[in-house]
Amino acid sequence: MTSSNQPASSHRRLVLWLTWIYCLSWAFDFRGSEQGGSAFQLLSFVVTAGTGVLMALVGWRVLFRRPLGWLILLWSVFLASSAVVAVAQHVAPGNYLRTIIPWALVLTSMIACQVAAGFGITLRQVLLPMLIACAINVVWRAFYALVIAGISPEMVRVEMLSQCLPLLMALLMCGLFLQRTWPVWPVILGGLGIASYVFSITRSAIFIIGAAGAGVAIAILVSRRIAKPEPGFAAAKIRHLATGLSILAATFVIIGVATPFVFERWYERVFNPVGGEYTSLDPSTLTRLAETEAFVEILDGDPLNYAFGMGIGHNYYWDERYAVELAYTYGNVDIFRADFREIWFPGHAIWTYAVFSGGFFSLTCHVLFFVLAVGISLRAGKAAVRSGAAPWHLAWLPFCGNLAFISASLTFNPFIERAAGLVLGFIVALPQFLMRDTVKVSAAKKRLAQVLAVPILQREEGLPA
Repeated sequence: MTSSNQPASSHRRLVLWLTWIYCLSWAFDFRGSEQGGSAFQLLSFVVTAGTGVLMALVGWRVLFRRPLGWLILLWSVFLASSAVVAVAQHVAPGNYLRTIIPWALVLTSMIACQVAAGFGITLRQVLLPMLIACAINVVWRAFYALVIAGISPEMVRVEMLSQCLPLLMALLMCGLFLQRTWPVWPVILGGLGIASYVFSITRSAIFIIGAAGAGVAIAILVSRRIAKPEPGFAAAKIRHLATGLSILAATFVIIGVATPFVFERWYERVFNPVGGEYTSLDPSTLTRLAETEAFVEILDGDPLNYAFGMGIGHNYYWDERYAVELAYTYGNVDIFRADFREIWFPGHAIWTYAVFSGGFFSLTCHVLFFVLAVGISLRAGKAAVRSGAAPWHLAWLPFCGNLAFISASLTFNPFIERAAGLVLGFIVALPQFLMRDTVKVSAAKKRLAQVLAVPILQREEGLPA
């Protein structure tokens, strides 16, 4: 064993424990009623961030190993630039620090996974605590919204939605279509996520599940070209899919009987949203237009604003021209004006808020980050399948997870909540484990081929065995 590998061996158990602490530290995160969260959420963030920093100190030598090292560097530059812009634009320090947390957790998750991969932790060992945390959070969010916060089941919506759901939808799709055996845990965890979507009347779930499914379709096409599936694989997957759809149908029947108001709310949400009969567009669309046009009005104050933005946490408002129409949704014009004149939470969309807060430099960082994340996960999936370093459903989980998370940004800004950044960083970092294992498997195969080739060469050259 070389000296460079000794630290990884001696501290591997510590890194594994820190990985568990890091993953479970956010399990009881929830969406509070106030901007910035509660003391409990602050404590949770301190534990998460502290664990990430400790892992960085333990494994600083492996932090910038490729390919994930490029994303860690890019995101570090973005975070540093956001702090400079916030100071230059006189953003209230408290607003900046509370708003930047999800973006910062993207970095700590990548660091945690990078260190874990560098110290020999396996992909399954990292997935286990994260999926446990996901299951806890889905149940906890529903319990908090319905019981502790006291929101009526007929009114609850995004308050009960966990930010790990894109990961669980990717896990479900990969399990149903790519896992060789019956996907017990993907179906259980994915079913939990679908139940959350159905109960909260979340229309964007269609995009998220569709994106994960599209990722699986791409994965199947690519995998069949570079590796031959096991005999009977297609027949087994048809049976698994049929069973999964049967379970889903039975779940819908049970929900329909136990809580018939859920389907009534779906009908209203899709065909007759609150205030929809009095507005020119869907109220959700109008809120995004009011926000976006206000962003443009504020940025127009100085051309340099489009280059570097107003700073994360900067105050903004919703355009007054939409007040009359949106008053039907929010109660009356006075409520609209009172609630939406001094806003500093990170908007309804990653992309428009990126321009508002950091200009086109920030937008470029975000686009480049997601493009690189998808590209690296695609490359890692192909390499893992080709080498046999991971089964298909694990090889393609990061790729499908990235697509699912990106699709969520079309209708919602996940960075409104802390857990979103943590889960995104985790998804983005998973290919590092696949690439590491691919290199190991490829090297082992090469050494084996060399060993098997020696006697043949000796016989050909007339050398003694």
